[in-house]
Amino acid sequence: MDKKHLLTIGNISKQTGVHIKSLRYYDKIGILPPAHVDRETGYRYYDFSQIQLVEAIQLCVELDIPLNRFTEFLTEDKKSIRYGKLIAYGSMLADEKIRAINTKLHILDEMQKHIRHAENYRFHNGPIKLAIPEKYCWALPYRGRQRSTEYHLKFNRALEDISRRGLKTGSEAGILMMSRSGVTERFLYIEVDMEQSREPLPEEIIHLPELSCICMKTDHSDIEQAAFLFPDLFSREYDRIVMETELFPDHYYFSHPHYEIRCSVPDGGA
Repeated sequence: MDKKHLLTIGNISKQTGVHIKSLRYYDKIGILPPAHVDRETGYRYYDFSQIQLVEAIQLCVELDIPLNRFTEFLTEDKKSIRYGKLIAYGSMLADEKIRAINTKLHILDEMQKHIRHAENYRFHNGPIKLAIPEKYCWALPYRGRQRSTEYHLKFNRALEDISRRGLKTGSEAGILMMSRSGVTERFLYIEVDMEQSREPLPEEIIHLPELSCICMKTDHSDIEQAAFLFPDLFSREYDRIVMETELFPDHYYFSHPHYEIRCSVPDGGA
């Protein structure tokens, strides 16, 4: 074969800016076979038109399109590139990344809110008023405390069940105590993101309305201490919601975490 009109692997590397090792890898996985391989020397030679093929491969690299899918964007005779199909697939991947990044940004934003809220206790020794928006919680009967093996085992099983139902968790979890018509129930709860309305709701889901709460910081997990922290509220007869969550300040001491106990106030305020 006349090699005058062919490019060595070094030539095509210079023409495209792609490292020789990458070109060899593309050959190895079958997406850029040389136009000719010298049997005596083993040298690879490429046709000038293959520069466009290398550029299409690099576009896939930039768009994070798996290279094992590259041949899907070629015609059967491997002489044409289906750029429309390639760009459409790259756009789909980019949209997925944007959604994933936005989800992460939302999580980080919620974590920042939790930090700012926890930092409020640096400047307030007494109770803090807090408006809590309505939320949906995955709730399981539970009478223990947060800092226990039982809690974490049940918590992890709940996470698996939530994922199995195709739901996403929110940014809050802890222990919930609900007193209605003289009956008190206690739960382990995990906030869930109910972006799409589901009717009927799964039996594990509890809907909590928008609440006005009085909150207190405590150095140990025990939701029963709410009666001592909020004696005036507990002296009243109303459907009461008490929540206990772990606080996450800027400096989080994992060996000695702090908690927040929230008690809803009756309609009309405290």
